[in-house]
Amino acid sequence: MGVLSDKPQDIGIESKTAAERDMIELNHEIAGVENGRIKRFLNEGSLSFSGETKKEKAAREFRTMLDMLLAEDPIYAALYKQVAEKIEKAQQAVDLALVDINQRLEASGRKLQLLRDNAAELPDRTKVFQSTDGSIYTEQGKRISDEKARSIIFPDSAPSWEIFKAEKETYGTAARQKEAVDIYQKTVLDPTTKRMNDEDDPPSKDELKGLNDRIDNKMPDFIKQDFKIKDAANNKVEISSISNAHGQVEKTNLKVPDMGKSFDLARTDIPDLGNALDTKPAPVKTIARNY
Repeated sequence: MGVLSDKPQDIGIESKTAAERDMIELNHEIAGVENGRIKRFLNEGSLSFSGETKKEKAAREFRTMLDMLLAEDPIYAALYKQVAEKIEKAQQAVDLALVDINQRLEASGRKLQLLRDNAAELPDRTKVFQSTDGSIYTEQGKRISDEKARSIIFPDSAPSWEIFKAEKETYGTAARQKEAVDIYQKTVLDPTTKRMNDEDDPPSKDELKGLNDRIDNKMPDFIKQDFKIKDAANNKVEISSISNAHGQVEKTNLKVPDMGKSFDLARTDIPDLGNALDTKPAPVKTIARNY
């Protein structure tokens, strides 16, 4: 009896001709079977065993259109992350501004009431204040005639018109700022958040750029000046940190999918997006000015 070989000579891909090996590997790729070899035949648009393209398969596998865009388009994913972070930082600035404004309104309101309590009064109980030049004004700023002024008795603790006017302006500035913040919240941040949350009809790349610019351009000047929240690299997406996007986005009201997972599925050859976001929009008048 002859000695048996470890493996019959006609078994295994190595025993096949080059044409037969190519056919076997092509069949493996069509069936989606991993054989440890580099794929040589099918590209991204090739058909799978079921007859659908890889993009069609991706559309079937992802739950929403936004899921697919974040996973399949790295430039879109980077733009989306940029806007999501911009919303979060703008919301932080607005929240800080509101805390400061409300504190100023409360403090100034108490001071105004104290000044009114110590002011002189007309017979109809209208509060009046005397200026350093001797002129007398009501708290609404109406000048009292000299004839009527002669009958007014000012207590020793009566505040001057200049002190009351300055405090009234302080309160008015805070009130106008609060109104501007409310308008910015209702007309910019809330609608932008809602638009970003539309997973079945997500914003396009151009729309994302417009949203990004609108958040900046419509922000009241006093928030930009007093509550500076720096955006990522001055509007340039930091690609190196893109895989951590979900951890930051989930702090906002955006109901986005797991962006970290989506970015991991995207291609790694993401280009520099510095120029993509370096737009020069026409100047837009902000809501609050001349505070």
